Amino acid sequence: MMKAMKIDLSPDFPVTDDACREATGKSLGEWFDAIAGVPEYAGKRRETINWLWDQTGRSPAQAWWGTTIWVEYERSLNRVQKDGRPEGYNICVTKTVKAPVDDVLKAIVETIPSDKVLRVRDGKDVRAAWHTEGVTAPTEIEATVKDTAGKVAIAVMHKRIDSRDEADGLRRAWQTRLDEIKKGLEG
Repeated sequence: MMKAMKIDLSPDFPVTDDACREATGKSLGEWFDAIAGVPEYAGKRRETINWLWDQTGRSPAQAWWGTTIWVEYERSLNRVQKDGRPEGYNICVTKTVKAPVDDVLKAIVETIPSDKVLRVRDGKDVRAAWHTEGVTAPTEIEATVKDTAGKVAIAVMHKRIDSRDEADGLRRAWQTRLDEIKKGLEG
């Protein structure tokens, strides 16, 4: 039986020049100019995001802005991957659960519509396609589980998310779902 997640499509912070300037000291456009002025990072997503984190600060709010600035910069350049879609936002949600690894994996699989599950490797991971209601572009999920001394570490990577609204909504929904899984399995 599938356990649906409620996804609130709203960002943690507004993605506007004013909000960016208030949080980071620069507007989105000013950050775009700053990125263009650092040629050694041209086109290097991870390196540029790390540089932005260093520039904006590494608190959760500033880390949010570092990633947002980069994705919006890519969008402003119409930068896409080989499949013609932007890389977009990626989120990662983690949780540790004291339960059998197969029960944890089953609970994760029950969250995904069965026709969207692409692969399940027992005791290891699940890969799936995802479609958020009200959003056009599909996204990708890779959830891994690892048994470490009687506890299972869960990491849900949700990739290729088109908007900040959907990324933040999915992150919050996965956090809630992993909390439910933990509560349900640990009693």
